[in-house]
Amino acid sequence: MSGSFDVSGRLSISDGRIIVAVGKKRSGKSVMVLSLFRTYPWDRVVIDVAGDDGPHGAGAIEIRGAVQDIPSAWSRAWNLDGKAALVRYVPDPGSPTYLADMDAMVALALRRGQQTGHCGLLIHEGGEVAPSNRTPPNMRRALMQSRHQGLSMFIAMPRALSVDPLIIGQADVVYVFDLPNPDDRKRVANSIGMDPLDFELAWRELEAHEYLRYDSNEPRPPNGAADTRMLHFPPLPRARVESVLRWAKGGHER
Repeated sequence: MSGSFDVSGRLSISDGRIIVAVGKKRSGKSVMVLSLFRTYPWDRVVIDVAGDDGPHGAGAIEIRGAVQDIPSAWSRAWNLDGKAALVRYVPDPGSPTYLADMDAMVALALRRGQQTGHCGLLIHEGGEVAPSNRTPPNMRRALMQSRHQGLSMFIAMPRALSVDPLIIGQADVVYVFDLPNPDDRKRVANSIGMDPLDFELAWRELEAHEYLRYDSNEPRPPNGAADTRMLHFPPLPRARVESVLRWAKGGHER
């Protein structure tokens, strides 16, 4: 295996990874993280800020309320017949403890990862859960220690400039879709250690729904060799997009 992907191109998510997709609305970022999250075989937690991104539906455990209402420990009843569970939380943006509410769900995922060695956390709108200069303690712990805690995170966000730089800086893999703000592009380039001009040139070659994929675990190439850490990909196949969206809206069965 080279970097974060095996010889067949499959992403390794068994040892705690941070996967980030950034791009404007309807660029493809949400479908990408949903598609990867769908394959995660262990217990999963979703922080669905907009309330309609999913996955949700039959079999999902729905949690509502503020920080005092969120369970501090994983319930054994969630794993019916020993199967992996999907726990979904929709926060209330009007809550006076909005950021702490979401951070309590991050804590729940962290504890499950510590307990079993595996837990997946999907965050729609990463900038809401980890805003720049205001990242709460559990999210910061997750960003810094996810691999040691058995936590894999799948994070989608429309902007790079308004979020904690650790989200991209600590990511194993970064997917970049259409990102119209030049300051966001510079932030991504600086966070992954790439020359902003080289990144800009690569980004400008993207057509609709195409994306760049940066693998931070791919070795730095020797002098003169091609740099395969950043690759350009075509749009996800339409059939895959439709399948992922049906799954996200209709339940968590694989």
